[in-house]
Amino acid sequence: MASPAPADFTAILARMIALIDTKLSPVQREKLGTAMPSIQWEFPDVDTKLCLAASKDALRVAEPVDHPPFVVRMARSTLEDAAFGRRSLGAAFLAGRIHVRGMNPLRLREFIMLVDPLLESYREAYLESASPPSAPVS
Repeated sequence: MASPAPADFTAILARMIALIDTKLSPVQREKLGTAMPSIQWEFPDVDTKLCLAASKDALRVAEPVDHPPFVVRMARSTLEDAAFGRRSLGAAFLAGRIHVRGMNPLRLREFIMLVDPLLESYREAYLESASPPSAPVS
Protein backbone atom coordinates (compact mmCIF):
# COMPACT_ATOMS: atom_id res chain seq x y z
CA MET A 1 0.00 0.00 0.00
CA ALA A 2 1.59 3.24 -1.15
CA SER A 3 1.61 6.16 1.31
CA PRO A 4 -0.31 9.31 0.44
CA ALA A 5 1.77 12.31 -0.57
CA PRO A 6 3.42 14.06 2.43
CA ALA A 7 1.15 17.10 2.07
CA ASP A 8 -1.81 14.79 2.69
CA PHE A 9 -0.24 13.36 5.86
CA THR A 10 -1.21 16.36 7.98
CA ALA A 11 -4.79 16.05 6.73
CA ILE A 12 -4.79 12.34 7.64
CA LEU A 13 -3.53 13.19 11.14
CA ALA A 14 -6.18 15.87 11.58
CA ARG A 15 -8.87 13.42 10.47
CA MET A 16 -7.40 10.84 12.85
CA ILE A 17 -7.89 13.23 15.77
CA ALA A 18 -11.49 13.92 14.73
CA LEU A 19 -12.15 10.17 14.60
CA ILE A 20 -10.48 9.54 17.97
CA ASP A 21 -12.75 12.20 19.46
CA THR A 22 -15.82 10.18 18.40
CA LYS A 23 -14.40 6.97 19.91
CA LEU A 24 -13.62 8.29 23.40
CA SER A 25 -16.28 8.64 26.04
CA PRO A 26 -16.66 11.96 27.85
CA VAL A 27 -14.99 10.40 30.91
CA GLN A 28 -12.02 9.21 28.82
CA ARG A 29 -11.71 12.64 27.19
CA GLU A 30 -11.73 14.30 30.58
CA LYS A 31 -9.07 11.92 31.95
CA LEU A 32 -6.87 12.50 28.92
CA GLY A 33 -7.36 16.27 29.08
CA THR A 34 -6.45 16.32 32.77
CA ALA A 35 -3.40 14.07 32.33
CA MET A 36 -2.12 15.49 29.04
CA PRO A 37 -3.96 18.57 27.78
CA SER A 38 -1.52 18.76 24.86
CA ILE A 39 0.30 15.98 23.00
CA GLN A 40 2.64 16.98 20.21
CA TRP A 41 3.22 14.31 17.58
CA GLU A 42 6.42 14.72 15.58
CA PHE A 43 7.32 12.83 12.42
CA PRO A 44 10.80 14.10 11.49
CA ASP A 45 11.13 11.87 8.41
CA VAL A 46 8.29 13.79 6.73
CA ASP A 47 8.91 17.10 8.55
CA THR A 48 5.49 17.06 10.18
CA LYS A 49 4.33 18.16 13.63
CA LEU A 50 0.79 18.10 14.90
CA CYS A 51 -0.53 18.95 18.32
CA LEU A 52 -3.54 17.17 19.81
CA ALA A 53 -5.27 19.37 22.37
CA ALA A 54 -7.50 17.47 24.78
CA SER A 55 -10.26 18.85 26.96
CA LYS A 56 -13.25 17.28 28.63
CA ASP A 57 -15.42 18.45 25.73
CA ALA A 58 -13.37 17.49 22.68
CA LEU A 59 -10.07 16.59 21.09
CA ARG A 60 -8.88 19.03 18.46
CA VAL A 61 -5.86 19.95 16.39
CA ALA A 62 -3.79 22.83 17.76
CA GLU A 63 -0.71 24.61 16.45
CA PRO A 64 2.57 22.85 17.28
CA VAL A 65 4.66 24.68 19.86
CA ASP A 66 8.41 25.14 20.28
CA HIS A 67 8.65 23.59 23.75
CA PRO A 68 5.72 21.20 24.17
CA PRO A 69 5.28 19.57 27.58
CA PHE A 70 4.60 16.15 26.05
CA VAL A 71 6.06 14.84 22.78
CA VAL A 72 5.75 11.57 20.88
CA ARG A 73 8.33 11.35 18.09
CA MET A 74 8.54 8.60 15.47
CA ALA A 75 8.87 7.95 11.77
CA ARG A 76 5.66 7.93 9.78
CA SER A 77 6.33 4.31 8.81
CA THR A 78 6.33 3.35 12.50
CA LEU A 79 2.80 4.72 12.92
CA GLU A 80 1.64 3.05 9.72
CA ASP A 81 3.24 -0.29 10.65
CA ALA A 82 1.37 -0.23 13.97
CA ALA A 83 -1.92 0.95 12.46
CA PHE A 84 -1.89 -1.85 9.88
CA GLY A 85 -0.73 -4.56 12.28
CA ARG A 86 2.78 -5.04 10.91
CA ARG A 87 4.46 -4.15 14.24
CA SER A 88 3.16 -3.20 17.64
CA LEU A 89 3.81 0.23 19.09
CA GLY A 90 5.25 -1.53 22.15
CA ALA A 91 7.79 -3.40 20.03
CA ALA A 92 8.63 -0.20 18.15
CA PHE A 93 9.13 1.63 21.46
CA LEU A 94 11.39 -1.12 22.82
CA ALA A 95 13.36 -1.05 19.55
CA GLY A 96 13.95 2.70 19.99
CA ARG A 97 11.72 3.71 17.07
CA ILE A 98 9.45 5.83 19.28
CA HIS A 99 10.71 8.56 21.56
CA VAL A 100 8.50 9.99 24.28
CA ARG A 101 9.39 13.09 26.27
CA GLY A 102 7.57 14.68 29.17
CA MET A 103 5.35 11.78 30.24
CA ASN A 104 4.73 11.46 33.92
CA PRO A 105 4.81 7.69 34.61
CA LEU A 106 1.70 8.11 36.76
CA ARG A 107 -0.18 9.27 33.65
CA LEU A 108 0.82 6.31 31.49
CA ARG A 109 -2.64 4.72 31.86
CA GLU A 110 -4.36 7.71 30.23
CA PHE A 111 -1.92 7.63 27.32
CA ILE A 112 -2.28 3.88 26.83
CA MET A 113 -6.07 4.20 26.63
CA LEU A 114 -5.48 6.42 23.59
CA VAL A 115 -3.37 3.87 21.66
CA ASP A 116 -6.06 1.55 20.28
CA PRO A 117 -8.45 4.35 19.23
CA LEU A 118 -5.47 6.21 17.74
CA LEU A 119 -4.35 3.28 15.60
CA GLU A 120 -7.90 2.46 14.52
CA SER A 121 -8.57 6.11 13.69
CA TYR A 122 -5.32 6.50 11.75
CA ARG A 123 -6.14 3.40 9.71
CA GLU A 124 -9.65 4.75 8.95
CA ALA A 125 -8.32 8.22 8.03
CA TYR A 126 -5.59 6.72 5.85
CA LEU A 127 -8.03 4.49 3.99
CA GLU A 128 -10.45 7.41 3.53
CA SER A 129 -7.63 9.44 1.99
CA ALA A 130 -6.73 6.62 -0.38
CA SER A 131 -10.31 6.21 -1.62
CA PRO A 132 -11.17 7.96 -4.85
CA PRO A 133 -13.85 10.62 -4.50
CA SER A 134 -17.34 9.32 -5.18
CA ALA A 135 -18.97 10.25 -8.46
CA PRO A 136 -21.48 13.10 -8.27
CA VAL A 137 -25.08 11.96 -8.16
CA SER A 138 -27.13 13.32 -11.01
